[in-house]
Amino acid sequence: MGEQRKKGHEVSLLWPGQMGFFIKQTTVKFRGIRDINGANINSFEVINPLPVPYDEGIADIQKFTEVGNKEIYKAFLNEYKPDVIHVHTFMGLHKNFMTAAKEMGIRTVFSTHDFFPVCPKVTLFKNGDVCKCADSFVECGKCNSSALSINKIRLLQSPLYRALKDSGPVRKLRKRHRDNFFDNVNDAVPGDTVDAGKGTDLKSSDEKTGRYRELRKYYSEMLDLFDFIHFNSSLTERVYRKYFGELKGAVIHISHGDIRDCRKKKSFPGDLIRMRYLGNYSGAKGFFYLRNALDRLWEIRRDFSLDVHFESPEPREYIRTNKRYTYDELEKIFDNTDVLIVPSLWYETFGYTVLEALSYGVPVILTDRVGAGDIVPEGSGIIVDASDKDSLFRALGAINSKVLSECNEAILNSWKIITMEEVADLLEEHYKDNGCQV
Repeated sequence: MGEQRKKGHEVSLLWPGQMGFFIKQTTVKFRGIRDINGANINSFEVINPLPVPYDEGIADIQKFTEVGNKEIYKAFLNEYKPDVIHVHTFMGLHKNFMTAAKEMGIRTVFSTHDFFPVCPKVTLFKNGDVCKCADSFVECGKCNSSALSINKIRLLQSPLYRALKDSGPVRKLRKRHRDNFFDNVNDAVPGDTVDAGKGTDLKSSDEKTGRYRELRKYYSEMLDLFDFIHFNSSLTERVYRKYFGELKGAVIHISHGDIRDCRKKKSFPGDLIRMRYLGNYSGAKGFFYLRNALDRLWEIRRDFSLDVHFESPEPREYIRTNKRYTYDELEKIFDNTDVLIVPSLWYETFGYTVLEALSYGVPVILTDRVGAGDIVPEGSGIIVDASDKDSLFRALGAINSKVLSECNEAILNSWKIITMEEVADLLEEHYKDNGCQV
């Protein structure tokens, strides 16, 4: 939004707000002008939107598939008269908002930042691997059993919580919850599946499966209303097309406003290879996969270290613990990094850390489940097969100062940085498609 505003466009933000305990009618309220990255952005709150599940899952399917009042949305759109509507998440969005835009001839674009339309838990990750049941829905009820109640969601979407969420104690609770998010639900023991044998209510299970199929249908119908789907990586495109068919769209790689070309020629002495992992203590992010590979490597050679930015409950001699970092520390961090490891086992729609490492000339090793693999030029890193348990071990074992120097050279010679300005320009081309003017 900030980049588009810099280009002279009028940009407004529409967001799902409070849900009334007594008044249920949907309205749209103007909430003033926000300063977003130095840009003045009009802010509109949807009162009584769909519930926002906060990545916790969905249990009450009926509440999340209400279509909303189309005439109220038409009245808002007719007053504001946008040329383009760019949607970044389906959370809180009534389908009839999109229907109203379609009927009014307003061009619509959706950016696929997550897999929420496919998986109510967003992760599409279960039992230590990519979910195998997303087609059949047989374990959706189990995965979503910890979903927030509607009353709790009302509280989290209330003005009171909005005022308190950035306070010290609440911020700590939110951070702790995010750190443990994958481990609490999705890093289950492999083979932990639904037992449809003795004691299982098969009818109830079938009913749940049917309800989650209806939820997927709701999101599929919403996707069909869009003029253009912006896939942020070829991986994301592949996943969406697998579950929703031939969607109208294209891959446009993303960036963020702080990315700069900071590439430099690096030296790799060879006496110690400094590896770095910037994710959290999580199986989904691949930390345990990485640690197992390095444990095996440590038995063969001891010329490496691994820097992490959390307290590991199970320390290793090769692991060096660092405090949490801020973005302005990245230059120092990457100056002290020979290779960045991004070993994700869940699907990363993109992965900014890969982009950031390349922008400092740092070689990368990542799995084929990281969307940012699209932007890794040949010879500048290694992409491993996450389904092959030995592939990461082999890649790490092949790393030495000569290989790293060659990777750094490839980044300097072959990689083209993606700026936020370029992303905005590419999106604008699609905004203007079919004669639409931004």
